[in-house]
Amino acid sequence: MILIFANHGFHYEIERLFRSFFPPLKIEMSFDKADAKGEYCLTERIERVNGWTLSAELKTERECYFASEDIPAGESEKEQERVLSVLLFKVLREYTGKSMPWGILTGVRPVKLLANMQDSYAEGKLMVSARKLALARKINRVQRPLIASMPERSYSLYISVPFCPTRCSYCSFVSHSVDKAAGRMDEYVDRLVDELKYTADMAEKLRLRLDTIYVGGGTPTTLSAEQLKKVFAALDRFDRSHVREFTVEAGRPDTITREKLEVIKAAGADRISVNPQTMRDSVLKAIGRQHTSQQTEDAYDLAREVGFRSINMDLIAGLPEDDLEGFRYSLQRVCALAPDNITVHSLSLKRAAALFGEAEIGSNSDVAAMIDYTHKLLSEEGYAPYYLYRQKNTVDNQENTGYALTGTESLYNMYIMEEIQTILAVGAGASTKLVDTSTGRIERICNHKYPYEYLDRFNEIIEKKQAVFGFFS
Repeated sequence: MILIFANHGFHYEIERLFRSFFPPLKIEMSFDKADAKGEYCLTERIERVNGWTLSAELKTERECYFASEDIPAGESEKEQERVLSVLLFKVLREYTGKSMPWGILTGVRPVKLLANMQDSYAEGKLMVSARKLALARKINRVQRPLIASMPERSYSLYISVPFCPTRCSYCSFVSHSVDKAAGRMDEYVDRLVDELKYTADMAEKLRLRLDTIYVGGGTPTTLSAEQLKKVFAALDRFDRSHVREFTVEAGRPDTITREKLEVIKAAGADRISVNPQTMRDSVLKAIGRQHTSQQTEDAYDLAREVGFRSINMDLIAGLPEDDLEGFRYSLQRVCALAPDNITVHSLSLKRAAALFGEAEIGSNSDVAAMIDYTHKLLSEEGYAPYYLYRQKNTVDNQENTGYALTGTESLYNMYIMEEIQTILAVGAGASTKLVDTSTGRIERICNHKYPYEYLDRFNEIIEKKQAVFGFFS
């Protein structure tokens, strides 16, 4: 199908909204109304004497759907964009028979956006469902005291380890399999240590206070125990006297060993993730994971035995060869282990992932039911949602939500999603986010994405980091 933008500049939001109804559908885009032939979706703005007429039309071989509204001349561009998005939403809802639960919202952080908005506006003007609005409100209530506890001039440290044992079929992250990257992993660790030392010196000069540490990936435990020790030793350059949380994504159960867990624990980490994604072996095989659900349970038990106070586990709703019954089984089995945090992601069909373009995946209407079941069961088990974010091309327009037992919420996860604290990030693909808490101003400094770029152009990364001094001066 062709999506046409006629006489308006609202291309980004209109395209995002259109794709939310058809995640895997290949579409073409045009700015010429003359292309409105065959099967198309036309969004148009026509100038009138006293304002504008906005309209959305979707035409197929058999049917035509149309909606329009007149806008007074004084209305802002932002309001015009909202109205045109609502018109398109209504047309697509009628055509597909689906009502996207987040309405016309297409951004990553709906909780942040809705925080100071009236319910009547969110539901009536943005088409957000009452269920999703209630979820956002509940998360906001949990976050308030956590946000209030954030120290002044504080920051979090993110450490990127972009390697995995194998690449999962749904994954679009910039991560490399160990087989491909093995020849340069020692070199990567050395450069990571160099960047950590530079970052520690920078934070000290700026008198910033380290609040949380997060080691993510990829799968950090693809590194050997000795490589992990080398990375953690570099943390001694930081003033860690005020650190409230130290997380390591242990991640894939087939990379977790007692030796690695003991190294992580000795470094001071108090929170780890053991991420099964599903507890059905047939689904694990379908997504390219080379471990079993029993290995997940064994890795979890080992982490408890080593003494971690807080453990998170991730599941994904909508994986290939999974269904509602299978997802319920996975969630129940994870709950039986009693982790402190459970994060449930909705499958997102990213272009860089092997699954992108498989329409049978995108049509999985069980995902909404999986997400609803998650909220019901975890509420009954004593977990409360505490952070939420959305991704492009998510099946059934759902979201990713982190649930926690009271008092075990991850500060880092909340900070990064609500964009309220500076994050100094090191490693390939890492993005430093500078936040001015007094004005809300945000600036980003992105490292090169791929490990070989990070290694070959490391000096450029250090030069770019000089901008941190300018931000805080």
